Amino acid sequence: MKSFLYLSILFSFSLQTYSSDWANRGGQIETKENWRRNNSWQHLESNEKSSIQQLFKIIETSDKGVKLLARARIKARKEDKSLLEVVSAGDVSLTDTTLIRKFSSVDPFQVSYQAKSVVFLDRSHNTKNAVLDLVHELTHYTFKTPFNPYENQFTISSFLKDTIEGKGGEVDAFLVECRIGKEIFGKAELSSQCMSILGSNGKFSRTLATAEFYKMGQFFDKFISMSQKTRLRLEKFKYLSRDQGHLISSAWGSPYPYAVAKEYTTIMGKVCSNDKKRLSYFGLQKGRLPASEYLSFKKMKKRIHARCKEFY
Repeated sequence: MKSFLYLSILFSFSLQTYSSDWANRGGQIETKENWRRNNSWQHLESNEKSSIQQLFKIIETSDKGVKLLARARIKARKEDKSLLEVVSAGDVSLTDTTLIRKFSSVDPFQVSYQAKSVVFLDRSHNTKNAVLDLVHELTHYTFKTPFNPYENQFTISSFLKDTIEGKGGEVDAFLVECRIGKEIFGKAELSSQCMSILGSNGKFSRTLATAEFYKMGQFFDKFISMSQKTRLRLEKFKYLSRDQGHLISSAWGSPYPYAVAKEYTTIMGKVCSNDKKRLSYFGLQKGRLPASEYLSFKKMKKRIHARCKEFY
């Protein structure tokens, strides 16, 4: 049996939407349970986990919410957890993914990867906002395939496209949040952002939602300049516009495309630093490596230098 060395690297990629309107999530809820839904979600029960259970029950008043929680529970079970163990209170709402690289002690060039995710829910939210944030983050948790920045196909263009438009990405999470929010709280309580993508047929438009994420406003020229330096393929992003948008990354205080591009640079800086250390280790060992492994080392070195020359 092969044994493995473990190197755990944490990538917390969290882009939250933020504006004064967005933070309020559409205003007051006129129901007999106003006092519960507009107070802190942590006061729903006597402890955090019981309060999260109550949030699950609220989500399950929506047919779409029932389906989302069912899928999320399946994902959690595959990781030998309950969904309740996956969700905890945090300073902000986000989905954290830990990527673990496993190096074989038999073949040091054989690498496998394992990703595990958890969801944090903003402890300062009232109950309504917590419900909406939770379905948003559970969409990421359930459907998004964690990115692997050590793979050659992890480019800035693919990262941006997947983060915003990919399965379980920001567009999907936004749509799920609006749809479940409408079922639970009613159309009158939708945020202005959700209302802006609601079509005359009563359905939320993916096209309008996608376009909203690419509204760059004053960041448009900065983004174009950045794309020229990072070899971002602008032709892949037909919705890019100078229009002023409402969806802003709290992590960077900028529209999503600009924020994702900045995040890519940060991630690759960490990746290349780790790979540089790995090359240094093998460089010290190369005189003792078998011929086949030395050739593997040379190929790995060439590949890493090609990917990382802009990030050293």
